Amino acid sequence: MRGVGLSFARGRGSIRSPAFLAASMALRTPLYEWHRSAGARMIEFGGWEMPLQYGGIVDEHLAVRRSAGLFDVSHMGKLFVEGGPAHAFIDRLSANDIPTSPGKARYTHLLREDGTILDDVIVTCVASDRFFIVCNAGPRASVLAWLDDRRAPGVAVTDRTDEYLCLAIQGPRAPELLQRFTSVDLSRIRPFAAAVIDFVPPAPWGSHPRAVPPEVEGWGARAPRGPSILPPEGPSVSAGRVALLATRTGYTGEAGFELFPTPVEGQWVWESLLAEGRDLGVRPIGLGARDTLRLEKGYLLSGQDFDGRQTPLETACEWVVKWDREFFARGALLAQRARDDYPRLVGLRMEDRGIPRHGCPVLSGDRTIGTVTSGTMSPSLRVGIALASAERTSAVEGTSVQVEIRGQRHPARVVRPPFL
Repeated sequence: MRGVGLSFARGRGSIRSPAFLAASMALRTPLYEWHRSAGARMIEFGGWEMPLQYGGIVDEHLAVRRSAGLFDVSHMGKLFVEGGPAHAFIDRLSANDIPTSPGKARYTHLLREDGTILDDVIVTCVASDRFFIVCNAGPRASVLAWLDDRRAPGVAVTDRTDEYLCLAIQGPRAPELLQRFTSVDLSRIRPFAAAVIDFVPPAPWGSHPRAVPPEVEGWGARAPRGPSILPPEGPSVSAGRVALLATRTGYTGEAGFELFPTPVEGQWVWESLLAEGRDLGVRPIGLGARDTLRLEKGYLLSGQDFDGRQTPLETACEWVVKWDREFFARGALLAQRARDDYPRLVGLRMEDRGIPRHGCPVLSGDRTIGTVTSGTMSPSLRVGIALASAERTSAVEGTSVQVEIRGQRHPARVVRPPFL
């Protein structure tokens, strides 16, 4: 692990000294003091002070793959787009089609006119006229300004990042843990779906949850409404019961949920999950393991695997683009696809003990044919893996290449992610 310029999770973050952190006035999540008291090593990441690791990155990584881990990713941007024309507005700016049914979420790219990616986001429809966008921390201000500049009449765009935490419980036993706290049958919440769930430790109903998740339409409204939403003075942390949005999403490739409690509820939810999950081996996980987990699954890192100059076609994400609809950058992407002259994002698997890192040249013979965008030693596979932007003619599965690491060439071959 390099000490400077190393990037983690869904945005670029460099390890900085405590003096730098104080001088830069980085933002802090409501769990900052908890992380410090737990002995976390903190880094500056996307303008926030975040935990890199609590013990060791490899141990934390394997805990998520084998059982479950809990992440504080409250630095992620949380934006609301509301109003009658809200769906048409977002859909026009998006590579993927945006769902119209409350309780449905979608991974997509927000695109500029030329087809380049502004950010990759998850959009959840919480009502026919209200959409919840989770964006990356680093480009949050740019995303907000970009949406506001293109805002259609009758559409409101608001940044409510400070109003909600984002806690990700991830791993094969994550649903089992969360089920202990809620009457909602979590098995009915499919990937990229959402529900407002009750959170009550310990759950009095035991292993007999309610079959149908409640609706989400009231969540996020400034004046809450509907039976799934707690009134401002209603059941609360002090009463041992809250309601919060849970989405079946994550950044690890494992089963799990992302939870959105308020700052008042956040630490109580966090500590309750860790305490109840001791028998499952649940532990807090830092951004270091989050990065290795996502890379094993081939997930993109904002600011690194794409930096504002690439299109979905150049990042192996044509699957995101829904062509059979009109959207902002459709013409530019159709023209690029027809030219077929663009670099491709590929996977590389090392064939020796070399560990590829961001920026390492990729060579074929004496010619540089690409650059590593993300690289690490895979804790699960115990081999070096990378994502790399490579020339079209070299982006063929099985192709032998070399990665230059600290002046030495190391053999690798092109593979199709995910690595695991």
